[in-house]
Amino acid sequence: MRNSFAARTTGYSCEMLEVTVTESSPASTLVTVTGELAGPGAERLLARLDRLLDQGHRYVVLDLTGVRFCDSSGVSALVRGHARASAAAGGLKLAAASEQVTRVLELSGLGRMLGLQSTVEA
Repeated sequence: MRNSFAARTTGYSCEMLEVTVTESSPASTLVTVTGELAGPGAERLLARLDRLLDQGHRYVVLDLTGVRFCDSSGVSALVRGHARASAAAGGLKLAAASEQVTRVLELSGLGRMLGLQSTVEA
């Protein structure tokens, strides 16, 4: 099992998942997610969202362009992230998902719930 953390202060890598804050403004924070949104990676994404919310980032847009795969643990992390952002008087939006990830999000109802956008707009 591999657990490596990148030297960057704005992101980290772990088990085929990289999460990076690419843009932040008072209106929203753009987070780029790359790799597989599954298993331990899904939990780590949720932990990163928690840290952002704790730091005062209320509206988060997840750029899913680089996500190759999303399973039920990834769907669960997105639902829980949405609930936590809503509880913090904020919101979570999804953008630019691949065809496979879009299909999973649409089948689960998350595409509509989280306002899945075809392009990234923070």
